[in-house]
Formats: sequence, structure tokens, C-alpha cells
Amino acid sequence: MRLTLAQIETFYWIARLGSFHAAARQLCVTQPSVSGRIREMERDLGYPLFDRSGAKVRLTESGKAIQAQAEQMLTLAREIQNEGSSDKLRGLLRLGVVETVAHLALPGLIRELNRNRPRLRVELAVDVGAELLRQLDDRQLDVAITTGAVASAGIVIRPLGDVDLAWMGPVSHPLAGQTLTPAKLVDQAIFAQSDRSTIGSAIREWFDTGGLVPNSLNCCNSLLVTSELVAAGLGFAVITPSIIRPDMVNLIRRFDADPPIQSRLMAIAALKETWSEEVEFIGNFVAGKFRELRALQ
Repeated sequence: MRLTLAQIETFYWIARLGSFHAAARQLCVTQPSVSGRIREMERDLGYPLFDRSGAKVRLTESGKAIQAQAEQMLTLAREIQNEGSSDKLRGLLRLGVVETVAHLALPGLIRELNRNRPRLRVELAVDVGAELLRQLDDRQLDVAITTGAVASAGIVIRPLGDVDLAWMGPVSHPLAGQTLTPAKLVDQAIFAQSDRSTIGSAIREWFDTGGLVPNSLNCCNSLLVTSELVAAGLGFAVITPSIIRPDMVNLIRRFDADPPIQSRLMAIAALKETWSEEVEFIGNFVAGKFRELRALQ
């Protein structure tokens, strides 16, 4: 029996991406080639590596037992290949971010990665934090920048700082200059992301302090559209103030609230096998951009 690096790399990408087709695309080979490598690897090892009975292939217990060693071998191979080169981050990085990060930091981050890591291919996902964390846990993402991250097996988390949240409303609203309470806002139009989002849960928790449920809670999955609705004088929303566009700053104001809307911890979460100095760089860049814009306290 003599395993090849190509077989081990194929095994790694199927385990990471969850399908033979995705692994073939990543490796730039045909799907029959991928299937052949795994069939030969399983024959030489004497046991199956993947359960193919479902829509998404999953590692067998035997496959899980060798996953860490396969990752170590590929890491060592990359270190040898990268010796003397500063271009360490290459290949595919599946990055998920919440919308606040997308607005405030993503363009600069992608520009910086294109400049310094030209061999890296980034696949982006923008969604609410709960969905990004689900995808990370299912190995559909490699890195997620979000609030609400909780440590779990195989996932590394690094806090980036607290994200400022506040009630924002029209400058011309009759409540302007007043401190908002759940009782004052209960009959006002409220725009929010889904209840599963950080903002959705923040609004629910805030009204819970007054034992109230808003009478007009309107779901909008876009923070940009939400801010436009508030600027048009149609209601209130909880937003990170820094994402307000310059053309809206004279139409929207931050309101004091009692109790205050609590900030949320932003963190970068990554698969253990993906964590590297480059992932640290991504986290540092986002944290620095947020501090520059005063979105992180």
C-alpha cells in the first residue's frame, strides 16, 4: 500500500467541501478522477472513508479517524512549497460576513487580499449571523465574521470587539429629542432583520424589558433598505450608526434609549484546519476598519 499526496488532498477537499463535485472543481480535475482516487485509497486502506447514502457525503468513523493526519500532511506539504515565499494563503477561502461587516470592511479587505494574496480565491456569503454559524458548523464556510459565535468542536474563535447598536429614527419625528422606551415605541413602525439575526434578537430583548411586543414589526433583510426606510420617515430601526450613508446623515438621527440597546461582540470564527496567520490578518483588518469608523467600542 502506498498512498499518494493526490489521494490525501482529494480526501481532504471532499471532507471539507462535502461533495465529490465540489472537490473536483477545487482541484481542477474531473469528477471521475476524484472518484477514482478515493476508490483506490479506500481499497488500499481496506475500509470506506465516506458515507455516500445521503445527498451530501459524510465521513465514516474511519474517515474521521484519519482526517487530522491528512490535514497535517497537507499542511506540511504547503509549508515546504511556501518556504521562502510570503504568499502563504492560496487556493479557496469560503468567507461569510454579516451585512454590517460587508458594508464597512469588505471592499477594503478584498482589495487588500487581491494585492497581497493574489493566488487566493474568495467565495463570499453575506447573511445573518445564525445562518453563517450554521454553515460554518456544517463545513460550508471556512471563516465567518459575525456576532453570536460560540466555541464548538473544530472551530476557533477570536473576539474582535463590541459592535455599537442604537435606535435610529427620522430627524423630524415627534419623538426627536426624547429618550425612547418600549412604551413610546410600541405603536411605532419598526424595521428589523429576522428574529434569528443579532438585530432582531436585540429588538425583541429590548421590548421584553417593558413586557411589550411592537405592534408594527416589519421584517427587512437588508440594512441598506432599512436605513432608506428610516430616512424616508417611515419608522425606526436598530442599526450600527456607522453604516448610514453620507447622503442620509441629515435625515436620520441616533436616539437615546432606556434601557440602552446593548452592544454585541463581533468575532472571527474559523475551522480549526483553516486557522492561520492569514485568517488572523483578516480579523485584524476588520477590527481595525471598525475601530477607524468607531463601530467597535
